[in-house]
Amino acid sequence: MAALAGADPTPADPGVPIGVRAEVRPLSYNVPTGQPVWVRFSLENATDQPVTLSVPGTKPDIPSPYAGLPLPHVFNGGSPSAVTVTTPANRRLDQPIGYHKPADAPLLMIAGRSTVGVTLDLREYFPVMRGAGQYRIDWNPYGSAAAGTSTVVTIGPLKRAEIVTDDGTMTVRFFYTDAPKTVANFIELAATNHYSNLTFHRIEPGYLIQGGCPRGDGTGIRLDGKRVPAEFNSHAMQKGTLAMALLDDDPDSASCQFFICNTRQKEWDGKYAAFADLVGDESFATLDRLMAKPVDDLGRPKQTIRIRSIHLIDAPQEDFP
Repeated sequence: MAALAGADPTPADPGVPIGVRAEVRPLSYNVPTGQPVWVRFSLENATDQPVTLSVPGTKPDIPSPYAGLPLPHVFNGGSPSAVTVTTPANRRLDQPIGYHKPADAPLLMIAGRSTVGVTLDLREYFPVMRGAGQYRIDWNPYGSAAAGTSTVVTIGPLKRAEIVTDDGTMTVRFFYTDAPKTVANFIELAATNHYSNLTFHRIEPGYLIQGGCPRGDGTGIRLDGKRVPAEFNSHAMQKGTLAMALLDDDPDSASCQFFICNTRQKEWDGKYAAFADLVGDESFATLDRLMAKPVDDLGRPKQTIRIRSIHLIDAPQEDFP
């Protein structure tokens, strides 16, 4: 059932008003093996009117006394459930362990322009997620009456990156918790050798060095055109901070180009997607050598500064959130 709040309860009907949107989102897209796989399930009522939802195939019960999204409204359904997990071996699991569809399920009331949700450790319902690999999570609540949504989580050792240049190597530590989509984007590009033999095409003496453009001139983006939504955060833009380059008028234009700060830039705080920082003396010594390269009046290095590769290495325990 889907009706305006205050309507008489009737047998469950999977109809959901237009404007009720489902979202599934992990708290981190990269989870260390053995750690909880926290995933947020949310329903947004984007309309001005309150709505009341019930679980298909159940008898409507009194509204839930709890704030948040009750489990029957997450899994709503028996076999299959509304939540499915696809494993690295391409097995599709749709029966959460330990969850049994109730005969009666509480009505869920969502006020206008409001969101309700719950965060679950999916390992408790899909124990296979205790193993390493990449898992796809699909959520199609209310018999797919609400627009379905999906996400991907990678479970395994966290990574650092090593940016290898002819002038030395810079080791990168990622901000997994504060910029998860940006980190995942950078790791994907590094893992597919996007950055190999590209250049640092821009140096602003004293301020930053920028690279990763497939065209080598600052105009290129990922070959597949993918962009990353802004993940502005509280990390200070200081020497050694890595952030994604953006178009001046589009905060969601991050793609593949990144820059490394060479000094504290307080006015940039919260205006760029800071996603990592340099660690180790050699990293900063390499940055200093690169920053010392001569440039022309447009900030273009007078000699080619090539990124030989960016490869991934396992991160030490201290990087774990």
